[in-house]
Amino acid sequence: MREIKAGIDKPISLQNFLYRTYPAIPPQIMRKALANRDVRRDGKRLYADELIYPDDVLMLYIDDKYLDSGEKPEIVFEDKNIIIVNKKPGITVVEEREGIPCLQDELRVFYPEAVACHRLDYNTGGLVVFARNKQAQDLLEAAFRDRTVRKIYRTLVWGKPKEGAAKLHAYLKKDAQASKVTIYDWAAPGAQLIETEYAMLDSCGEYSLLEVDLITGRTHQIRAHLAHIGYPVVGDDRYGDREKNKLWKITRQQLWATRVEFTFPKGSALGYLSGRKFSVSPKFTLNG
Repeated sequence: MREIKAGIDKPISLQNFLYRTYPAIPPQIMRKALANRDVRRDGKRLYADELIYPDDVLMLYIDDKYLDSGEKPEIVFEDKNIIIVNKKPGITVVEEREGIPCLQDELRVFYPEAVACHRLDYNTGGLVVFARNKQAQDLLEAAFRDRTVRKIYRTLVWGKPKEGAAKLHAYLKKDAQASKVTIYDWAAPGAQLIETEYAMLDSCGEYSLLEVDLITGRTHQIRAHLAHIGYPVVGDDRYGDREKNKLWKITRQQLWATRVEFTFPKGSALGYLSGRKFSVSPKFTLNG
């Protein structure tokens, strides 16, 4: 709950007042607040189209975390068709639970038309591609589905791989109910083939920096596959070394989507992006 003075120059509707004053409120939270009439003046619940006046004092029964001004997501590239965002860890790409902020909602404050064309895990940072129109959305979703978009990651893993570079093959079986996957070295019933390629860039012995080429794109593939060969992602408690993460006080997995490379057919509406590479540096945090 928050008490505020309107402080506006001229009367405007409650809906417009909230959108202008708190642009970072996720759209679904705004709709819910207006539908439930969660704003009051002199104890009276207000409708979305009621006028707000300059001297009004309002009581907002909206969680404070949605009222604090949000920062614009970090834009790596944008044009009339796409937006590439550097996602911070600790947020989903799209809404997974009602009322919980997501990257798509944050971006839609500034680009109402934006639609995410693929996903990153909640605790994975890095590049996410959004479409700005239906044609671009269809082409991008097909490209990610057909794996003609190359996705490169960097990660810190516990230990030092014996091989400086390798192309790994295994089989992944997803348990949707448990939100977890299992890796097999053989074609277990219900499991899908996965391919993960890595190259070690540096190591201090205790942990190593890898660049990972995600050839197939299955749920939790990088984290589960690297853990399966004995080099779990630093900070990953689900598949990794929980005790070591706790000892080092690392609470977030050190995994970042650092580069995307596009390939589109000649003559495609997104053909001008073919051969383009977009990259960011990982923002690893070893202090938790």
